[in-house]
Amino acid sequence: MTGIEGLEVVALNRDEPIDIPGLGAIVADAGDAVEQIRQSVSDLPQPLTVECELGIVGRTDAMQELFKRIGQLARSDVTALITGESGTGKELVARAIYEHGKRNQQPFLIVNCPAIPEQLIESELFGHERGAFTGAKARRVGRFEQCNQGTLFLDGVGDMSFAAQAKVLRVLQSGTFERVGGNKTIEVDVRIIAASKEPLEEAVAARRFREDLFYRLNVVRLAIPPLRERRQDIPLLVDHFLKKVGREQQRLPRAFVPAVMEVLQRYTWPGNVRELENVIRGAAVLSNGDAIQVNDLPGEILNIKSVSQNASIAADVAAVAHEYFCWAKNAPGVGVIDTVHRELLAQALLETEGNQNKAAKLLGITRTAVRSQMTRFNLRANCSRLAGPVPG
Repeated sequence: MTGIEGLEVVALNRDEPIDIPGLGAIVADAGDAVEQIRQSVSDLPQPLTVECELGIVGRTDAMQELFKRIGQLARSDVTALITGESGTGKELVARAIYEHGKRNQQPFLIVNCPAIPEQLIESELFGHERGAFTGAKARRVGRFEQCNQGTLFLDGVGDMSFAAQAKVLRVLQSGTFERVGGNKTIEVDVRIIAASKEPLEEAVAARRFREDLFYRLNVVRLAIPPLRERRQDIPLLVDHFLKKVGREQQRLPRAFVPAVMEVLQRYTWPGNVRELENVIRGAAVLSNGDAIQVNDLPGEILNIKSVSQNASIAADVAAVAHEYFCWAKNAPGVGVIDTVHRELLAQALLETEGNQNKAAKLLGITRTAVRSQMTRFNLRANCSRLAGPVPG
């Protein structure tokens, strides 16, 4: 026997009587030691998930759900669609699926669709035969052939031409295609992971993206939350990037004063995780001491004037909203909210000369919402005057 029972047997085999109080003290001390060890372990930071080896860091519920989805997808071969704003880490997620999947010994190729001219995207993906077009002096093997048995990551898939979309759809359906200018049917086995920073549903509604291809790509969707919606992860990310810079610069990672974290937590991070990494990288290089100071951060992060201006604007908006509320209360049949929405949209369209994308950005809404409200309020894109009362 072992443990306390073992101690008891030894005591029984001895000539002297058992020291019951002493044995009780030993048991109590052992219990205290176990409790101390348990408490110490619980106080330690919880280990980050294995995906952090690829630069994906997070403990928020949304990120934990994302890690779960990555693990599930890695065990399968289904097509996946990754959505998220620019800088959220869509390529890292795609690479994590590949690295932990059964095709990780085969090629992993990336095609940045927006960076390839529309007239060349088909050749990039499917290759071309000699003489297929001007300048095609030799046969070219496309990415699908290069990636046979592997994984192809189509980043910015919504920017592909319709002709390229049709060929990608065919590959997903039958695993076959022809090179540009060729007649030979080529068979491939490629897993496709696609990504888009804009909702493809909007592109489908605007008839810029094939609906049938959308459903083929959207078998499993992984939505990456923007950094402003998971601010609790900022300390983890800062620590991760500091260590990364330390390894690259061959020196110990720098620390940071608490005020730095307060500033970083307050910022809205329009560039998401990519912007945070660049900020930390620059601050670590520019810092002269052992710790990053607030003054080591870039000006846009420290723009206190902008913060105060935003607070002032918010106060002005609140005052105007109070006036609207008073009007609505005194004349409930006027439709104040609809009138305000229509006037704001008309002003934005005038300001942007009818550009719906720019108008949406000015108002902080989606282009789909702009189009819907234009239809609802009977507004034209080339508004030549402010809107009048909402039609009754």
